[in-house]
Amino acid sequence: MEANYASQPNSLTSAHAGGYATTTAPLDGVFSLDEFLSNNQAIHDALVAAREAAETPPAKKSKKSNNASQPQPVVVGARSSKYTILLHEKYQALAIPQPVFTFGGDSVTRWTVEISFPGLANADELQGLKEEGRFNSKQEAKNAASKTALTILERLEQEGRVTKAGKTKKPNGEPAQQQPKQKEEPDENFVGQLLEFQRSTSAPHPTYTDWQLGTRWACTLEIEGHDQPFGSQDALFGSKKLARQYAASCAVFHFKSQGLWPEEFTNVGGIRKRKPAANNSPSPCADGRKANVASSTGGASAASQAAALAHLLNLNTPEYRYTHEKPSVPDVHTVSCFFRNGGAHEGPIGEVRNVFGKKKAKEECARLTLGYLTEVKRQREEVAARLMVGIAGGAGVVKKKVSDDELDIYKDDMEH
Repeated sequence: MEANYASQPNSLTSAHAGGYATTTAPLDGVFSLDEFLSNNQAIHDALVAAREAAETPPAKKSKKSNNASQPQPVVVGARSSKYTILLHEKYQALAIPQPVFTFGGDSVTRWTVEISFPGLANADELQGLKEEGRFNSKQEAKNAASKTALTILERLEQEGRVTKAGKTKKPNGEPAQQQPKQKEEPDENFVGQLLEFQRSTSAPHPTYTDWQLGTRWACTLEIEGHDQPFGSQDALFGSKKLARQYAASCAVFHFKSQGLWPEEFTNVGGIRKRKPAANNSPSPCADGRKANVASSTGGASAASQAAALAHLLNLNTPEYRYTHEKPSVPDVHTVSCFFRNGGAHEGPIGEVRNVFGKKKAKEECARLTLGYLTEVKRQREEVAARLMVGIAGGAGVVKKKVSDDELDIYKDDMEH
């Protein structure tokens, strides 16, 4: 068996002074580092360039590229109001009614338009004029329709079929007289009259309730102390003002029929408040006349009779105040009557409890209040009769001495 040993490179002997030196011969396929780099410099440069190219980000493409594959904007429409403005100036110059534009379609199916000139005679071409095609917006459709209408309007103006509106003249050249407009309002201001009447009697202001049916109006009027409202929901008028005048006129005629309306008044109001008499001691004759006025309302409700008698006794309009003792039963009422600044008669008066129905409770309280005021009136008449003792014209009056307490009560009642 033979052993394999690494072959040794052949050694060359060199004879030099100072000793022997050996030199190794180069092997096949073995290069020095400098030789390898010089032989593969081109490959090295290519690899370095490829690495740098991979690490460098791609350059942005220019926006001004002429590449035909890029999407290009598309014209969707031009926006202008030129002919709309010109048409507006034209119909204003001719003093004719402005046109009416009717649009159809929507933003998905696009818009259509139709134009008309209502009230313009001898111009059938401008009535229901439809513009052909569909438009992206209402403004674009309106401008196109205005252009067509303006062309037709100028042609009709040249033909003399459309002229500038103005005052008509007579054949002889004199201007025609215009007929005076009829007044829509009544000659009398019933609202003002009723307001002045309520002020003159120190009564609260009336309450107007407006009703509407389409474009027509009705009105009802409520006055404290009167159960039924004045006016009607069936009486329709063209404005709220006329409806209120009608309701106020119903109230005025009611007071006139009851004999409560003053003799001196104006058609626009102007009812003066009654001044208190200079002599604080009323005469039996005056009380008798007032009593006749109060008795003339016998057919009216107890509330209206109590209000009239309160004014006769120099008291303010009665106020009815409601309370609910049982909130669980809202239709059951407790009501009392009060007189503002009434002194000894300020209230509560005629209180009723647990009455079913607001109207019935008020009427029952007013009935008790009327009885109370009737008794106050009787007492005042007795005191006045006693004061007439010894006065000329007081013959036949019962001669009875008036006590100091009764005289004080009479004075207090007259002051309040």
